[in-house]
Amino acid sequence: MINPLQPGDTIALVAPSSPFPKAAFEQACRTFEDLGYRLAPGKHILHERGFLAGTEAERATDLIHAVKAPEVAAIVCIRGGYGSSRLLPWLPFATLRRSPRIFLGYSDVTFLHLAFRHLLGWTTFHGPNFVDLGNRPEGIEELLLALSGRQEFSWNLDERQVLKPGLAAGPLIGGNLTCLCHLLGTPYFPDLTGALLLLEDRGEAPYRLDRLLTQLNLAGVPDRIAGLVLGHFQECGDPRRVGEMVLDQVRSFAFPVVAGLPFGHGSPNEVVPLGSRFTLNTFEGTLKIEHNPFVSLEARSSAEFTR
Repeated sequence: MINPLQPGDTIALVAPSSPFPKAAFEQACRTFEDLGYRLAPGKHILHERGFLAGTEAERATDLIHAVKAPEVAAIVCIRGGYGSSRLLPWLPFATLRRSPRIFLGYSDVTFLHLAFRHLLGWTTFHGPNFVDLGNRPEGIEELLLALSGRQEFSWNLDERQVLKPGLAAGPLIGGNLTCLCHLLGTPYFPDLTGALLLLEDRGEAPYRLDRLLTQLNLAGVPDRIAGLVLGHFQECGDPRRVGEMVLDQVRSFAFPVVAGLPFGHGSPNEVVPLGSRFTLNTFEGTLKIEHNPFVSLEARSSAEFTR
């Protein structure tokens, strides 16, 4: 179980991937500080090395420090882009096992979500990166509602979102389709047996999406999963064609497929806990979490009082 985020808590800010726009970063910092949160930016976040936010050693050092620092309640990735996959060999996973806390991000951060799930068994949070909140400050209220443990993590589906009907339950695992495919065949790819697979992407031409889906098929991923949940596919063409392409790849499998969930590139990009067990029921039109991943506010307060 994870402690919910509350005003006064410390939020570590890390840049595991690409450099980020400074104006949006500074705006988000001001907003969070005005709301009473303490921010702990990584020592190297302003470093740049071409298309990377510093060297592997610098980016990994900031992430490791954030994970191990006892005062940190949440780790928020500043931006995606490219580069977090290069950190995986630098992370001492065995020493991180006892340090679960809120870890938030999306897009290129998918590499870290999948590795933390596979090697540490963590529940992590797929949702906005920090600079997204600087560009869209109204999203901060929604984010804090989710990370404070006051959200039910339940979504209603209409019949247009149901591409294949059915009932399935399992841990929700996934993220960005391109990143997920790039991790196939590595020691960091999680076991998807019985999982509800979440996929989203941005800026991929239809033939490239089809190639990625074919790669999942050739790797046997559809043989193992219990259901398929599609988020935003921004700038990937007509969403209906994307849905048809997915169905063409998985039509012979019995699991349910739903589309148009508010996750990933696009708006809204809502927070969803990866690794938590969900039930997908297209007959009721719901995607619901089975157990909230957060310690109750009462239990957290009691634990802090007795320390």
